[in-house]
Amino acid sequence: MTNQQATRRYYSVLIPAMIAFVAASFGVKMADNAALLPPAGLYAAALVTVALLLSAHWAQWRYMNEIDEFLRSIQIKAALAGLAVVMTTATGWGFLEFYAEAPALSVFWLNPLFWVAYSIAVVIFSSRDGGVS
Repeated sequence: MTNQQATRRYYSVLIPAMIAFVAASFGVKMADNAALLPPAGLYAAALVTVALLLSAHWAQWRYMNEIDEFLRSIQIKAALAGLAVVMTTATGWGFLEFYAEAPALSVFWLNPLFWVAYSIAVVIFSSRDGGVS
């Protein structure tokens, strides 16, 4: 499989999964606000969003396994950079909440933070290392 084919396959899963995730997230929130579902129904609906996130991460995993070693290196560095940003933010904000009485940060925002940090890191590593991902 070529890198271009792997990229097409990756986006063919990632983009619909992320669109469905955002739609499901808003749907669960609206259902909760309007009290349309009982608690068990809200839990089940929330699990749908988790499954959509898992499919996005599975697509990323598959993509990393299908591309060549050079691009895989860039992707792995970017994923680690994204995770470092998420872990540092979560821990740092936790200390601020605990010791400085900072407002609570919902862990919901850690996933979007990962994807933003990962995307920025891919651009930086690709331009620095001369790869096209």
